[in-house]
Amino acid sequence: MSRHLFVFLSFFILLSSSFGAFPLRGEASKTVTVSSNYAQVVEMVNQINETMLFDYHHGLMRFGPRYTGSLNCSFAAQYIYKCFQDMGLAVEYSNWSTEGFKSKNVVATLPGTDSDSTAYYILCGHYDTVPGAPGADDDGSGTAAVLAIAHVMSHYQFNHTIKFITFSGEEVGTYGSFTYARDASYRGDDIVAVLNMDMIGYANSTDGGRILRFFPPLRSHWIAEYATAIAEKYHDVIDMRIDTLPSYPGADNQAFVDYGYDGVWIAHQDGYAWGHSANDTADHLNWTYYVKATKLMCAVTAEFAQRPLYVQVLIRQPLEGYTYVFNRPVLQTSFEKQWYSGFRGITIIFGGKTIAKADVISEEPIKYVIFCVDGKFMVWDTEPPYEWTVQGMYFPLLGKHIIEVYAYTASGKVASDEMDISIWSVSRAYKG
Repeated sequence: MSRHLFVFLSFFILLSSSFGAFPLRGEASKTVTVSSNYAQVVEMVNQINETMLFDYHHGLMRFGPRYTGSLNCSFAAQYIYKCFQDMGLAVEYSNWSTEGFKSKNVVATLPGTDSDSTAYYILCGHYDTVPGAPGADDDGSGTAAVLAIAHVMSHYQFNHTIKFITFSGEEVGTYGSFTYARDASYRGDDIVAVLNMDMIGYANSTDGGRILRFFPPLRSHWIAEYATAIAEKYHDVIDMRIDTLPSYPGADNQAFVDYGYDGVWIAHQDGYAWGHSANDTADHLNWTYYVKATKLMCAVTAEFAQRPLYVQVLIRQPLEGYTYVFNRPVLQTSFEKQWYSGFRGITIIFGGKTIAKADVISEEPIKYVIFCVDGKFMVWDTEPPYEWTVQGMYFPLLGKHIIEVYAYTASGKVASDEMDISIWSVSRAYKG
């Protein structure tokens, strides 16, 4: 069977299965405890000001429209690289090529102090624009905020590594973030949360001037809950709060969600009339609000990077974005063009015998690990390696489902991970 025919068959079967009921994504509840050094975070927040933001923003705006693949987009990447480099951060280009586009993400790393932790957080925005748009708000505001926050935080140390990333390719299909998330998944990167700032520079109402919106998928609601607690902690300093709204699948964080990570899109509340036009210019930004939003995201990022990670569970197999036949990955089927459909990154399984495996990282003994499908118990395991043969219990698994894995420590702490699958198998545990 040719690769193209196999991909078409997989896509047709996946499409036919997608019209059924979609189970809700869920995650074990997490206690919201914010316990960083308050004075130090306030010190960081107070270093962010309009002059700093304007300088980084103006430096980016000098290149005009930055359509992915254009010279202006390449020049902007070089500017961002130099900014990170001047901060003393380790910086690299992450080159990508897909669907006829070639470009690069710019990735700067602030290493964490916990040498036993491989976990990292991502703070990101996108520096590309649609043709003809200067992109002051979309997303020059997010990109300059990434630079300003990185500038401040580069002088401090945190428990966990932070990667400051500016993506290209967002406006043509979130291709820069897609390739990064896909490759991170295949490397086995331990990305805890992706904070994606995209349009954070505008307000035209009193209420909107005090609100930053978070748009998480259900599996990532814990990010918004924790950020809300952080906003409350620093309310007297920043005077901002967070509103949580349903997920929007068209932003760069979604690529990470598609590949099994948690992420959230972050944006201003008030409508912006000049988006995707030649009028998306710096004079339309609300700089007072923009500074406050950046201050809040500095506090949020600092608190996340200090947050203790007592236990984590990571689904390692099957691989995201692959098609399996009887536990054998036979084809990468990422569906990169289906960026808005929910198909991208899904794992397709034909036949039985496919094994789900999970790693657990914990500071204390693990009591047990439970494998579920669509919120229903399937099996538990008490000793590593933690694994389960993917199959129904009393009835076969057919169509689109969610595998969930929960890890419980001896003291009662819980962590979870999940994976979207489309499975076609008659295998089941009980045949009576």
